[in-house]
Parts: sequence; C-alpha cells; structure tokens
Amino acid sequence: MSDVVGYARATADDLAPGVGRELAEAGCARVYIDEQTGRQTVRPQLAACLESLRPEDTLVVASLDQLGRTSRELFALVDDVRRRGAGLRSLRERLDTTAPGGEAIFRVFAGLADFGRATISAGTSDGLAAARARGKRLGRPPALTPEQLREVRALLLRPEHTISSVARVLGVSRSTIYKHLPSQDRAPAAHLAPYLARPGRPALVIDDLADLRGPVTGLVELPLRLFWSLPDHRFDLDEADLRRWYYETVLREATRPGDLAAYLDGETLVSLWPELYLPKGVRRGWEEHHPALRAPVSA
Repeated sequence: MSDVVGYARATADDLAPGVGRELAEAGCARVYIDEQTGRQTVRPQLAACLESLRPEDTLVVASLDQLGRTSRELFALVDDVRRRGAGLRSLRERLDTTAPGGEAIFRVFAGLADFGRATISAGTSDGLAAARARGKRLGRPPALTPEQLREVRALLLRPEHTISSVARVLGVSRSTIYKHLPSQDRAPAAHLAPYLARPGRPALVIDDLADLRGPVTGLVELPLRLFWSLPDHRFDLDEADLRRWYYETVLREATRPGDLAAYLDGETLVSLWPELYLPKGVRRGWEEHHPALRAPVSA
C-alpha cells in the first residue's frame, strides 16, 4: 500500500501546531519538518523522510524551494526521489509526477541538471586554460617537500617506525605519506556491513580511512556502474553541492573496495559527513566502524 508523505522546512517562529496543516490537508499520512536556523545545511528530517520512501509512495512539498535551496540541490533530491521509485508533488507549482505524463517531469529535471553541469564544465575548462596560459600552477601545493620525502624514506628503513609514526613526526596524515610513497601502498580492504545500502545489498565500508586517497578538486568522471541516471557522469569537486552529490553517490553505489579508495578522500569524507544524505544502513555501517565520522555530528 502506497503512502503520501509530506516534508517542510520551517523557521523557529513557524514551528507551531499548525505548521503541517497544509500538507495534512493534501492527504499526507505523515509529515517531516526540519527547523531551519540560518544557513544550516544539515536536515535530519529530510534524510529520514527520504529514507522512509518506498516504491509507489508520493512525497509532497508546499513548494519546490522547501525541498532544495539551490537548483543543484533540488535536482539531486528530485533524482533521489525518482531512484527510490516514488513520486513527487509540489502544491504551489501544481507539479505532480504521479499524474498522467508525470514521468516527463523527471526527464525535464534531469535535462536541466545535465545542462547545468555542462555549463559549469565549460566555464571551468575555460578558466583552467586561461590560468595555464598565464603560467599559473594549478592544484594544491605538495604536502611534502623533497627534503621531507627523503626523511620519510630514511625513517621507514628503521623497523621501529611505521607509516603512522612517521606521519605524526612530520605533522601530516597517513594518506599524505601513502600519496608520496606509492611503493608503500597496499590494496585497500573493505567489508560488508550488517546493514543495507538498498534492499538486498549490504553497505560496503572501507576498513581504513587512510586508504581513501581519491581526488579532492577538479572534474571527476564516475564509471557507469556507479552513476547511470544522467548522460554526463562528471562532477566538479570544486562545487560544494556537486561534491556532496558525488560522495553520496559513491558511498551508496560502491560494491568494490577499489571504487571507495579511488573516488573518495578520507579527510574530505570526514568534513562532509554531517551534510551527506545517505541511506540509514550506509550511515550506520560507516559510523560504527569509524567513530571519527560521528565526532563532527556530535560536536
């Protein structure tokens, strides 16, 4: 049996008994409400609302700006609703994907998202080309100088030193040591959590966050096995909304340890974790194995 589910964002002044009245009158069996304070990006009730959606359910919002605060965020959330097999209805815009021809609305959103990414990619490419023409060095500066790299190699020749101890001596992360010493690298290990990323598929969790040594900036193209909903598989990691969407996609869809290691960065994952919209099983599996991910949330 399908359900009609409502979601709303409300300021502290709006949090009154009647805040969900409009959604209730629209037939919503349950309503999720996030209290909006300033520029807060974490919306736990939205995450719970999306997690509760089942195929054939309908998500109802008073207006599209309640669902997404930017066009990119809106496109990502609309795509999330579609992937869950649910419908979307917006009362103010009179938009209803469950009505005859409603699937075309999802295609329009997908087309707009594709156009936006193509525009960003073109602008980024032009900007990078102009910077190179001016002789500007692109990317982050090296974390280790040549002298430090020689020191790392010398320390690792002594049996009392490990990657972790050398990283502490130099004041850098283990992932930095791994990046500069590929010969010291090892195959990343991961395990299946006892929780589901989606029905019938357990969440995959990396054993060591230091093994996540993926890109942190620029354009990244995901393989079809990880992202197939739109023609363009590229994400600009310098755009905050696209970076969050990219991490949510890889965490939700990865089935190989190499995918987690190649496309995610450990330090970036920790900083982004509180803002990510993830299936409950993915979040629980990662937080139980990596307590560092819970720290930013509790803080």
